[in-house]
Amino acid sequence: MERLLRYSTEHERVIRLMLMTEDGALSQVNARVVRFDAETVDFITTRSPRTVTVPRKDILAIDFRKGDDGQVL
Repeated sequence: MERLLRYSTEHERVIRLMLMTEDGALSQVNARVVRFDAETVDFITTRSPRTVTVPRKDILAIDFRKGDDGQVL
């Protein structure tokens, strides 16, 4: 998880995050991470560009966005 958060932040690439919302529902979002620390992650969503801050414990999984193989030139 740490590696993909760093990848998105350092290379300004969009990744896919699977989140648990406050009401207990699952949510999948494509976003670019702008900042993260041990407690929180700040990201900008691609669907409706806005900055969102979520507790790191609410992120269940992170993956490359469809079509991104993680290659940085």
